[in-house]
Formats: sequence, C-alpha cells, structure tokens
Amino acid sequence: MKRFIDRPQLFFFFLALLVLVIGFLHKDSAIKLALYGTFIDLKSWSVCLFSSVFFVLIAVNYASLTITHKTPKRYLTIIHIILQVLALVPLLYFILSSEATKTYDQVSQMNIILILAFALFIIATIIHLINFVASLLAKKD
Repeated sequence: MKRFIDRPQLFFFFLALLVLVIGFLHKDSAIKLALYGTFIDLKSWSVCLFSSVFFVLIAVNYASLTITHKTPKRYLTIIHIILQVLALVPLLYFILSSEATKTYDQVSQMNIILILAFALFIIATIIHLINFVASLLAKKD
C-alpha cells in the first residue's frame, strides 16, 4: 500500500487496466437505468472505456509530478485513492451483476447508488485537482 501512496500513478495505471479487462469480459452486458418510468441500457463497454481513459489521465497527472520532481500531498493522495475506489466499487458490482433481470424498484435503487457513486467520483476528481495544483505550486522538496 505504501508503494501506491508514494507512486499513485502505478495504482491508477493498474486500475485502468483492471477496468478495461472487466469491460472487455462483459462487453455485451448493460447497466439498466430507470429514467422517467422507462429503462435505459448503458453499455458496460462504453462505461469501462471512459473510466479507463480517465484513470490513465489521472496516472499521467501523477507521473508528470514525478517527472517535475514534485511529490503529491500524501493525505490528499490517500483521500483521493480511497474515494476513487469507493466510487468505482458500485459501478463494477453493477457491471458484474448486469446479466440478472431486475425489477423497476431494483433499478431505481441502483440509480440512487450510482448517483452517490458519481458524486464520490466528482469529489475524488476535485481532490485530485487540488492535490495536483498544490503539488505543482509547492516549493521544491
């Protein structure tokens, strides 16, 4: 775990690869969303591709800090990693369980959980940006 905190780009490259593999294995599945009384199918492959690209961009940000000999703020990095994983877990769970048929009530509950996961995702992204900018602006270690 210490290695991931000291070099978070490794963690996010690994996470991007993991999400990409899960998306490839469940390429034909879809996450059902309930919107105004109807179901919308969100292809798992598209979600996984978007997530993988996003994680690679985060890893590139952290790698650029390493290249410029700046270190990310330790506590912000820990908070970012924890929030990012907490936001990703429900999404991966719904991708892995997307084959089962669901009632409208179950899909509505999934929507609430996915909205909360998306809110965590946005908070984690804001923390990452704060961490990145604060590390860039900090004096050399």
